Amino acid sequence: MADVRYNQLVVCAHCGQETPNYEDCVLCGTPLQDPDAPPRELEADDLQTMMMDAKLQEIKTKRELAYADTWDHADWMAELLKLAEIAPDHPKVQLYIGAAQIEGEQYRDAVVSLTRALIADPELADAYRRRADCQYILVPVLGGDTQAYYDRALADYEVALSLDPDAYTYNAHAAIIGSLGEWQDAIREYGQAIDLAPDYPETFFNRGYAHKVLGNKDAAIADLERYLGFEDHWNQEMVAQAQAHIKEMQEADL
Repeated sequence: MADVRYNQLVVCAHCGQETPNYEDCVLCGTPLQDPDAPPRELEADDLQTMMMDAKLQEIKTKRELAYADTWDHADWMAELLKLAEIAPDHPKVQLYIGAAQIEGEQYRDAVVSLTRALIADPELADAYRRRADCQYILVPVLGGDTQAYYDRALADYEVALSLDPDAYTYNAHAAIIGSLGEWQDAIREYGQAIDLAPDYPETFFNRGYAHKVLGNKDAAIADLERYLGFEDHWNQEMVAQAQAHIKEMQEADL
């Protein structure tokens, strides 16, 4: 895994705001190396907004399961902004501001706040996780040009894993590389997630699906049945999908 951190803020010549040192401004989409080039499309249509909202709810639910993270950061935004005036360089203040901005669907502003947290503390693993989550949520906005956000998300998840490996981050990273066709590597990472947290049900669903894609029927059925064997499931649609995948593979052998 590469260690690419993007832990600098530069001023965009177009909008005049601070932005991480990506290829383009996260706030206005203007290419930073060539301001005269066409900017990225940043406006989301109704369908893209719906997809982003669904991803946000999915991420919040998964974080609650993985970290017992139930604090409603958005309700504390006014207090956090006051703290930022007193201690603007405190990494946890910027981290929580970024978390509140994510909950308020201000994903691009959250990327900037989380970068500020990482400038203050480059080893703050959860800031990398949350910034990666933002990039993953923003993927639908780019339409066919998803690679830029995927690359940024992968880079941040990889740094988080190097600092503080956990099942949530392995699942998130593996889901992206699997969607990019790297299914065998995804299976390996799901295995690492299971080693760390064998009671995290979603990992078995994800690894089972990856095995199914590669034609490993026995392994796929075993993982999906293990997933269904857990008592609590946060997503009944995934339960139905697991049952359907198992039925499909079993009937294919008849």
